[in-house]
Amino acid sequence: MSVSVSLPVDRRALAGWATIALVAALTVGPVAYVLLASFDVSAIGSDFKFGLAGWTDMFASTRTLRSIAYSFLLSVRVPIAMTLAFVIAWLLIRLEIPGRRFIELSLWFGFVLPSVPMMLGWILLLDPNYGLVNLALEKLPFIDGPVFSIYSAAGIIWVHLALTTVPVMVILLAPAMRQLDSAFEEAADMSGAGLWLTLRTITIPLLMPAILTAFIAGLIRSLEAFEIEQILGVPVGIFVYSTRIFDLVNNEPPRFAQAMSLSFMFVVLLVAMAALYQVYLRRAGTRATITARGVRLQARIRPWWTYLISVGLIGYICITIFLPLFILVLGSFNKLFGFFFMKDAWTPEHWINVLSDDRFIRAVFTSIGLGLSVGIIGVLLFALNAWLLVRGNIAGRGLLSMIVWLPLGIPGLVLGVTLLSMMLNMPLISALYGTIIPLIAALIMPIGVQLLRGAVAQVSSELEEAGTMSGGRFAYIFRKITLPLIAPALASVFLLTFAGTIRDISTILLIAAPGTRTMSLLMFDFASIGRFESATVVGVLIALICLVVTAIATRVGERLGIRR
Repeated sequence: MSVSVSLPVDRRALAGWATIALVAALTVGPVAYVLLASFDVSAIGSDFKFGLAGWTDMFASTRTLRSIAYSFLLSVRVPIAMTLAFVIAWLLIRLEIPGRRFIELSLWFGFVLPSVPMMLGWILLLDPNYGLVNLALEKLPFIDGPVFSIYSAAGIIWVHLALTTVPVMVILLAPAMRQLDSAFEEAADMSGAGLWLTLRTITIPLLMPAILTAFIAGLIRSLEAFEIEQILGVPVGIFVYSTRIFDLVNNEPPRFAQAMSLSFMFVVLLVAMAALYQVYLRRAGTRATITARGVRLQARIRPWWTYLISVGLIGYICITIFLPLFILVLGSFNKLFGFFFMKDAWTPEHWINVLSDDRFIRAVFTSIGLGLSVGIIGVLLFALNAWLLVRGNIAGRGLLSMIVWLPLGIPGLVLGVTLLSMMLNMPLISALYGTIIPLIAALIMPIGVQLLRGAVAQVSSELEEAGTMSGGRFAYIFRKITLPLIAPALASVFLLTFAGTIRDISTILLIAAPGTRTMSLLMFDFASIGRFESATVVGVLIALICLVVTAIATRVGERLGIRR
């Protein structure tokens, strides 16, 4: 029997609405601002200006409607990635295939790699004019002209699958699969069920909340993706949702109302998906897989064919992650980026210049400090909110579950414009401009609440009730029982938040004070003035920092998970 923690009626209502008010201040405020801006609402004296030009222009614009269509077309990568990610996560966690740790760390590494310089690596490989792969294939007698073009819908889908979509879905699914009690699958095996029947009737239903969370997160990331689509799509006339917003904002004069109208359409879509997700959770209920009777976390017996699977996965990772990274590192030593075959093509000068640049040293400390701050604050806030959504018998819990999704409905670029406009036009928060607080607020990823919500739901309430019966207070039980049991998920959320902070460009580009530069912004500055070699050096160093943090956090999460 599942028992939620109850509070007296007055305190329950007070705690519920206080929590909703705090979360709404960070989530509903920017969304409401986008809605008002889409209607071009402004106050002039005692009169209000209100217009529908943004909405009518949006539906009348062929380019805007085409960008929406392209956004959904390119989102076909989400179900493809979900299928691949589930299979990979199951092989890593339930079978523990050979090379599991290398494969898992490589997927984390692929996720934390900054997308802009890694995309440059793929351009060097697949550009139709000078890409190394095309140049090599053209030497074959039966091939005339380039075989691949990175500047296409297929090229955009491939880069996303290789760099972001598949790795992040494996990262989201792995903690939930790691917490799945193997006794459920063993019972199915002893009843004569085959592998597919066990997956379809036991594993997938128990993991469905985590699967839906990963799918929705992947769809949202797909729709709001910006950098890759801007560089690979715009030159060939492929505009998507986010790049069209960027085009509208940078138009002369800016068509801000239409950009906000397009943004709010995405918010509506997000709310619809969140509502369907809530309906599913209410109908399915909670599925605790860690109970007071104990838990078995052993992997299945490893069949002989797992060695072949391991070789295939390692080959896939080498092609999708390490090959473009290797080309990228080589490019950072080019005198001219991409000119591998010119005379005296190699030099360490770019590395020396970057490492001796005072701006780089300051950017390193800013990035690490901001990443750790956002990661630690985010994990604590996410864990508390997730517990309230699963266990807390507070007023307005359904409303709270809905509003934590809202910030994902605003693309990073639009969120940056919104926060900047709010800080410049709203006296109460104008004092925050130039501080680190707006950066922390903008970079905290609410998807962590949903990921930890699934992890908390897998922990039986009997364990917390036992702590309560022994005289433990909430803070002690939460710290000593709940958090250790969801430690792998906490490590994953921390890494997602830290990596997102380190590599983010679009969200903080406009709200960072002129003297505040993260490594990603410094990389963007170098690229903007044509110093692609220096931008690549910074990108490689970002990857190295994230790799170290990934290894440390993964080891901590595994150790805490073992001790539970």
